[in-house]
Amino acid sequence: MSGRNGTKSYAIGISVIIPTRNESGNVGGMVRRIDEALRGETVEIIFADDSDDDTPANVERVTRERNGRGPIVLVHRPPTRREGGLGGAVVAALRRASGEFVCVIDGDLQHPPATIAALLDRAREADRPDLVVATRYAAGGVSELNAKRALISKATTQLARRSFPSALRSISDPMSGFFLFVRASVDPDVLRPNGFKILLDIAARHPRLRVKEVGYRFGERSWGDSKASVQEGLKYAGQLRQLRRDMRFANEVGAHAYDIHGIVTVLSDAGLPELEPFRVRRLTAEPTIRVRLGRIPRNAPRDDPRQPMRCHFRYREIVGNAGFAADVVVDGDSVDVLAAPLLRWSPHVLYTNLVEPILRWTLVKRGYALAHGAVFVDDDRAYMVTALTDTGKTTTMLKLLDSRPELAFMADDLSILQADGTVLCFPKPMTISQHTVHAVQTARLGRIERATLGLQSRLHSREGRQFAFLLARTGLPVATVNTIVQLLVPPPKYAVDRLVPGVPTVRSARFSGLFVIVRGDCHSTEHLTPDDALETLLANTDDAYGFPPYHTLEEFMLASTGEDLRATERRIIGAAISEAPARALVSTTLDWAERIPSLIEADDADIIDLTGRMAADAEAASVSNGNAYESVRTARD
Repeated sequence: MSGRNGTKSYAIGISVIIPTRNESGNVGGMVRRIDEALRGETVEIIFADDSDDDTPANVERVTRERNGRGPIVLVHRPPTRREGGLGGAVVAALRRASGEFVCVIDGDLQHPPATIAALLDRAREADRPDLVVATRYAAGGVSELNAKRALISKATTQLARRSFPSALRSISDPMSGFFLFVRASVDPDVLRPNGFKILLDIAARHPRLRVKEVGYRFGERSWGDSKASVQEGLKYAGQLRQLRRDMRFANEVGAHAYDIHGIVTVLSDAGLPELEPFRVRRLTAEPTIRVRLGRIPRNAPRDDPRQPMRCHFRYREIVGNAGFAADVVVDGDSVDVLAAPLLRWSPHVLYTNLVEPILRWTLVKRGYALAHGAVFVDDDRAYMVTALTDTGKTTTMLKLLDSRPELAFMADDLSILQADGTVLCFPKPMTISQHTVHAVQTARLGRIERATLGLQSRLHSREGRQFAFLLARTGLPVATVNTIVQLLVPPPKYAVDRLVPGVPTVRSARFSGLFVIVRGDCHSTEHLTPDDALETLLANTDDAYGFPPYHTLEEFMLASTGEDLRATERRIIGAAISEAPARALVSTTLDWAERIPSLIEADDADIIDLTGRMAADAEAASVSNGNAYESVRTARD
């Protein structure tokens, strides 16, 4: 069976994840022993690597030399992306795993690879456990730790079991780094490891796993240094404390939980339709942004000198809690939002006016940027369409998706960018108009939805937006008015699959091009320099915000961190788009959806032509070098 690009693909039975840190000398031995232990199985071996030595090079060498029964995958994290220690490396590898079963085994050969077969056999027995732990304390288990390390191991084990008596009741060795589980039973998006105790994190955050154990002999290290240290002990104690704190948030009843690519989490008393694609059943960690609904206290907030990282922001348009009001507290990396009761009934205003501005700068603090642009994907390449608000971006996107079945959807309004050029989806519902619906042939809207669309479109149109901005300058309670208007007449927002049924959504792709669409009195295509593209995208992003209390809330968010987040955002977006072509498309007929595909095809043709010329030049150089070699040899003879 072949993959999409013609490469060989495998039906993987088991994925073996090996977390490594500077253990180059063990790579070949680990692969050989795993192959010997799992004869008859199709095995995917994933090195979850946080090394600074030549481990990645050794993995590549072994991959070339191995004639195994499955692929070898290297997930190497650079020093700036090693969140969560080796436990975080395991989670990164788990996202890549494709086997029915996943086994985690240390790369120092203290865990015997031969025992993997016993773990797998136990997982396939009639009672079908979700998790099988290799333990030194079960029947047949032997530990060769010295007296000091054995005492530390027993102490940390007892501390963990007392902290989570229910989740760990069937696990005698929660400190084990050697275990196997059914891949479908563990959700990597809820894991928050801090160090190398990944089993503890899995068990605590998945308390209903059915667990069995297999005894094994814990051997001596063959290569590399032990990860156990005083620092790791303190990290472990901190992990237990954080886990206990996290579990409190997992049990909040009635709250709506959202996890945005594992970067930012939101827990809200009211549902947030714009974040619905990121909805999860529960959070297993303290949320990044907590949105509560209730009465705003009359007393002005005061700074607490005992908590220098704690900053307050308050906004109130009218006396009391009858109108739009909010109290925001930034405490280190977390944000607590208390919104007036009225906002429960207008979730779009709650999200747009409060949550999204906070989300913008919270993402920047974590090394990501929200850019104002629609994104579609063509063969793993992400193309962004950006414009000033109400130019025609949504209509252009829908026309592209409707007329080109090969395209996939990532975002219509905002997209998440990383400095390395990765684009992450942000599929908010689309705000449409009658003109937008007429632009596509397949929209699935009911009669009532179509009948009310005219009123909704007029109220939430470009003219309505401009009128709201005009009111804001007068000092009137525009946010309160907007809340009531959207309560009575909600904006016409629909998920993309209601408008283009069957369109796929892609989670991530590589940034490959930027199209700036502009209404004008001429018809032209202009290539943009990276600096011009950056300035345009930043200007369009700022244009997407502006409703009160955005400007004062933005000033507060920027000041609360002590960092120059605007410079950070500029740096992230600039790096993300710097290697891709950018064009400004001016049109009088709004024909951008027809022009964009032809420009992409022209780029592809140029690349093919350039590749062909480079290959021809290389062949000519090779022939020339060969002739020169023959001449030298003849002269020497």
